[in-house]
Amino acid sequence: MKVESMRLYPMLYAVILLFSFSCDDGRHVRENIFAGTGDGDVAVTYTANADSVFLSWQVDEDAAAFDSFRVADAAGRNDILLGHDARRCVLTHVPYNRPVQVTVDMLEGLEVKSSAEISVLIDGTDRAIASVLIPDSGSVTGGDGMYSVALPDGRSIFLMGDSYMGTVTNGTRPPGTHMYRNTYFVYDGFSVRGIADGNGPGTSAAVPDGQPFETKWYWPGHGFAVGDRLFIFQELMYQGEEGAWGFRYETTHTLEYSLPDLVLVRDSRIPFYGPADIHYGAAAMNDGDWLYIYAQVDIENDLDPVTEVLLARTTAERIWTDWEYWTGSGWSGNPAAAKALDGLASVPVSSQFNVFRLGGKYVLFTSDKTFDSGKIWSFVSDTPWGPWRNRRLLYEVPALKPGWYSYNAMAHPQFEKDGMILVSYNVNTGTFAEQFSDVESYRPRFVWIGIDEILE
Repeated sequence: MKVESMRLYPMLYAVILLFSFSCDDGRHVRENIFAGTGDGDVAVTYTANADSVFLSWQVDEDAAAFDSFRVADAAGRNDILLGHDARRCVLTHVPYNRPVQVTVDMLEGLEVKSSAEISVLIDGTDRAIASVLIPDSGSVTGGDGMYSVALPDGRSIFLMGDSYMGTVTNGTRPPGTHMYRNTYFVYDGFSVRGIADGNGPGTSAAVPDGQPFETKWYWPGHGFAVGDRLFIFQELMYQGEEGAWGFRYETTHTLEYSLPDLVLVRDSRIPFYGPADIHYGAAAMNDGDWLYIYAQVDIENDLDPVTEVLLARTTAERIWTDWEYWTGSGWSGNPAAAKALDGLASVPVSSQFNVFRLGGKYVLFTSDKTFDSGKIWSFVSDTPWGPWRNRRLLYEVPALKPGWYSYNAMAHPQFEKDGMILVSYNVNTGTFAEQFSDVESYRPRFVWIGIDEILE
C-alpha cells in the first residue's frame, strides 16, 4: 500500500520540517568536520543533516553599506535573497558526497559589495530520522535487516535481523546485552514500539516451531499487507560451520499475522522445494490481485559475485499452496521453469533488496553485493517481471571507520519528503565488541533519494 502523505506521520513530518524548511542554526545537529570560514566582510560556517545545510554567518563591523544577502550554491539547487538582518538560512537538496561551493553575497541594490565562499561537503545522513526510528531506549536500539511494510492504517512495521533492545547510554550498551535473532518495531506517526519475546522472555519476535532455544532461527525476508492480514517471509537458518560466516540457509517460512493487533495466526513453509541457493521472499510486493515474491540466487558468491533474480506470484488465497513462476515469456506452476529476470546482470543484486511501485513504474532497489562496495543502485520496469532498465547509481556510502562495512540498502517509499523517499543501509563491524563500545558500528543509516533520480 502506498502511503501518500506525511499527514499520516505527524511526528516524523515535524522533524522533517525542522531540518528542511526553517532557518534554524542546526544546533541540534553534529558539527560538520568540513565547516570553514569565508573571506572579506562575511565569515560563514555550516552544519548539516540529510540533504539540508544550515548556514550561519557573521558580518564585520566595518563592512560596507549593504541592503541584502544572496545565498547560492554552485550545483544550482538554491538561490535565495535575504534581508539586511539575516544571519542564517537553510539550503536543501544539496548533492551528497561531493564538494559544493556556496556563495554569500552582500548586495547594495544589484551591486555585490562583498562575497564569501564556503565549500560544503555532506554525506546525506539523516540523524534526526535515525534518532526517531532507532532510539536509545524503548525499542530496537541497533541491528540489521531493516525491511519495512506499510500497514493499511498508516503505521509501518520494520523487520530487523540480529538486533538489540534495552538502553544505550553515551553511545554504548552494557556488555553482554542480549542479541535477538529477529525483532520488529512499529512506527505509528508518533513513536516506535519494539516487538520481541515471541516465545517467552529473551526470545526473538518470531521463533521457529520446535526451536525454543533458537538452535535454528529466523532472519526476516520481506512481506506485504493484504486487507487485515500481514504476511512476513522468514528464512530458517542454522549454524552449519564454525565462525561468524558459518550460518546456513534451510528454507523459508511464511508467517501470517492478524491486523491491526499483530497476533501470529499461522507459520508454514513456503510451497517451494527447490535448491537451497534459491531464496524466495528476499523481496515481496502486493500489486493489485497478485502477490509477487522475488528470489535472489547466488551464481558466484565470492569477491566478484554474480547473482540472478527469480520471480513467483500467487494470491492471498493461494499463498500457502500454489505459486506460479516467471519463465521469461509467461507463467508456469513448475518452479524449475523459472528464468532469471532480464536487465539485472550488470549489478550483483544483494541478498536483501526490494521492489515497489513509484510514479507509475516498478522499481528494483539494491545494494551492490560486492563486499563493502558501498554502491546503491536502482532499476525500473513497466511490469513486475521486467525487462529492467534505467540502471542508476543513486548513492555511494562514505568512508566508514576501519573495520566497519555497509550492506543491504532498502527503500522505504511510504516515507516521502520534498520529492524524495527514505532509504536505509546497514552498517556492521568486524570486531564484535564494538557493537557494545560504539553502537554506531551496528546501526542503520538513513538518507533521502530523489524520486527523479530513480525515474529519469
